[in-house]
Amino acid sequence: MDLLLVQMNAECGNRETEYGNMRQRLDKEKLTDDEVDKLYDIVQVTDGLFNKNHIRYTIEGGTLLGLVRNGGLIKHDNDADFDILQEDIPKIKALNHQFAEYGLEIIDVPGWGLQVTHEDSPCLAPDLWTDGSQYWTSKWPFLDLIGICWDEKQQYYKYAQEVALHDYPEYYLTQSDWENPFERVSFAHLKLWAIAGEKNRRAYLDRHYKNWNRIIEMNMDHRANVYFQTKIICPLNEKDYGHRERSAKITTLIKPWIE
Repeated sequence: MDLLLVQMNAECGNRETEYGNMRQRLDKEKLTDDEVDKLYDIVQVTDGLFNKNHIRYTIEGGTLLGLVRNGGLIKHDNDADFDILQEDIPKIKALNHQFAEYGLEIIDVPGWGLQVTHEDSPCLAPDLWTDGSQYWTSKWPFLDLIGICWDEKQQYYKYAQEVALHDYPEYYLTQSDWENPFERVSFAHLKLWAIAGEKNRRAYLDRHYKNWNRIIEMNMDHRANVYFQTKIICPLNEKDYGHRERSAKITTLIKPWIE
């Protein structure tokens, strides 16, 4: 009996140590307050210019998860994600001068789509994409614009470019997710476009995140553009709810966005 208790205590201690290590790793992924301001400003300008130029998008991935579960940017998240039509990429790149008016730039991301970042943000080290053949470089922090396209055989919208499709072959939006009118939703202090209907947004999360309302999972180091050898997995607790707020700083841009 004593041996059993020792084993149980050891297992409990190991779990606590592992949990503590995961929490430490999660904390290291968090953006600084200035980076949070930058990311929110990037998202705000991109939404505004897309609306002005009639380009459709929906928030996706961890950004949509942040909307449903946290009401804004997840506390440990460090980028933002939009789905866009692959065919709209040339139209978006043609807006580079409009983004530049705010001190932002559009970066080509071979195999995925585009990114929007501040012109004066620090550069990330060039690195190979996960396909081992295409180079990627960017600045920090950034908004991902991921190209999607219609798959006639599967009858849904999937990632259009090869690296994204290779890494996430099961990712998709239903036909109604994309083709029905999007819903204007509150994301922290911003208004953004998302898949319409809370039920449909939760169905999206159930498809792609499974235990999204119980567990935190993080599988990629966005700064280095590599997947973790051991992904971060933590039980969701009370302090994880809520979202990162933008500071009272007026803007991180050359000029503030005005609706």
